[in-house]
Amino acid sequence: MMIFIKIGGTVATNPALLSAFLADLAFLKDRKIVLVHGGGKEVTAVSEKLGLTAEFRDGIRLTSPAEMEVVDMVLGGKINIDLVRRARASGLDAVGLGGQDGGLFTGVPRTIQGLAPNRTGQVTQARTRLLDVLVAGGFFPIVNSTSTDGSGQGLNINADEAAQELAIASRAESLVFISDIAGVLKNGNVIARLDEQTLEAEIAAGVIAGGMVPKVRSARQAVAAGVGKVVIGGYQNPGDLVKLLSGITGTTIL
Repeated sequence: MMIFIKIGGTVATNPALLSAFLADLAFLKDRKIVLVHGGGKEVTAVSEKLGLTAEFRDGIRLTSPAEMEVVDMVLGGKINIDLVRRARASGLDAVGLGGQDGGLFTGVPRTIQGLAPNRTGQVTQARTRLLDVLVAGGFFPIVNSTSTDGSGQGLNINADEAAQELAIASRAESLVFISDIAGVLKNGNVIARLDEQTLEAEIAAGVIAGGMVPKVRSARQAVAAGVGKVVIGGYQNPGDLVKLLSGITGTTIL
């Protein structure tokens, strides 16, 4: 069974922390691990240099056809290539992919009323046949969140969604979301474990609120769909990945 890890935040942008993280992955290279990444901040930075303005609606990035070209260049090009190079230097036999490769995940544009054609997409199908072949051959897939629709046009998929849909399609052992948050908090402390009952109770009590509500509910849906567990947590020091996978740190949703 595979483990899907989606990275974001400082671990994805801090060279020293990223090196430590990749060393952790190399330590676990006998496990079947797939790394998924986005890179919204980098896309925004390049877009602005090209005179394009990033636009958001209800927290969703709206991707114009012109900005889709930037997404392809930054996510599928610069970031993915850099991660593959660094992973290989860490001892991982890395391969760079996007959703369009082997039909890993495909989708349709999100329809938002009153807006021009939008290349921000949502996943309608995910399949992991290519990942199965690569992992069985000892390769380490690094997947960016670019994709395609039925007509062959590019789509910009939220990396969290891409990772989750791939994990569900493969009935993964674990799905790990790594960012700058230590986990789901209660009174300043990380909640170690959440099942469906306790999750809904903490939402009702107002402990879990705001943007964390859809995140944990989405994670619980992934578990209900066949993923063994979902872990939400941060990475600050070498060895933290093992701690997240073993439930020592972060919040594990079962």
